[in-house]
Amino acid sequence: MLVVNISDQLGNQMFAYAAIRTLAEQKGYDFGFIRAHNDRINDTDHKYGNEIHTIFPQTRQNFLEKLPDTVVHTYHEQIQPGDPLFYNEDVAHIEDNTYLIGHFISYKYLHSYIDEVRKWFTFPQDISDRCQTRIASVRKKYPDKKLIAIHFRVGDDYLKQGFLLQSSYWIHAADYILQLYGRENVIFLPFYDRKQKKGGIVNYFFQHYPCEDIRGTLVEDMCSLSLLENLIVCNSSFSAMAGILNQVPDHLIIRPSSYPAGSGYLPTDCFPEEWISIPARKSFLSRLNYRSMQLKGFLLKGLKRKH
Repeated sequence: MLVVNISDQLGNQMFAYAAIRTLAEQKGYDFGFIRAHNDRINDTDHKYGNEIHTIFPQTRQNFLEKLPDTVVHTYHEQIQPGDPLFYNEDVAHIEDNTYLIGHFISYKYLHSYIDEVRKWFTFPQDISDRCQTRIASVRKKYPDKKLIAIHFRVGDDYLKQGFLLQSSYWIHAADYILQLYGRENVIFLPFYDRKQKKGGIVNYFFQHYPCEDIRGTLVEDMCSLSLLENLIVCNSSFSAMAGILNQVPDHLIIRPSSYPAGSGYLPTDCFPEEWISIPARKSFLSRLNYRSMQLKGFLLKGLKRKH
């Protein structure tokens, strides 16, 4: 049996589950997952919560309350800021009865099993119906316009951890759409984790681009993102997974040119190669925050050693 440790928010949970279940099924191993202690939650659906096994019915059978005694090996995913890929070929050679700890955020882990992955993450019917209704209401209001979903990951956690993108990415991505279709022919549907009272890229976007707001809970938003024919994702496993689940014929998906993490810039194997790349850089303020946190950590370690 392969058992993966599922941690953090919904997108990270889904990548880890899909990557390791794909590997297990390809090797003929049993598969399960246990849930790590989780305190990184932006949103909870009142009915379905924020866990993959409470949201997606086909994952429930794999949920384990504890690690089985027969699982005697451990594999820790190791990603450094300068590493060339998220994907690690060593994972393909994992032996049976291994406990895997990591996020495994690379499309390469699951691309050969994509049809099955989409079945595992089938949204509950009431969620799908609700999102379809919201999208249909916008289509009715703007029958001749193309709908463009755009995802902003701009919460304080991204700012503090050094992950936040410069606002120019979303502006350039939107301008690419305007050049492609014409401003008079589009309506943007923004989805975001945080909208400041004043200022910030989300407020700017609503003020400068034609928009409609159909946001719901986090689960509903991922479902909506997966149902729209034009999608702008960002450096977020949440919107990346929504794009992967998207089965709309002839869809167009735009992604950032890099997936910044930590203090370095990791390449783009998180995303399918056919997605359109738009230049992206990390926010200077976010990068500064991350460096400050690093320095503080080093200083605290030094003080502990002295005592």
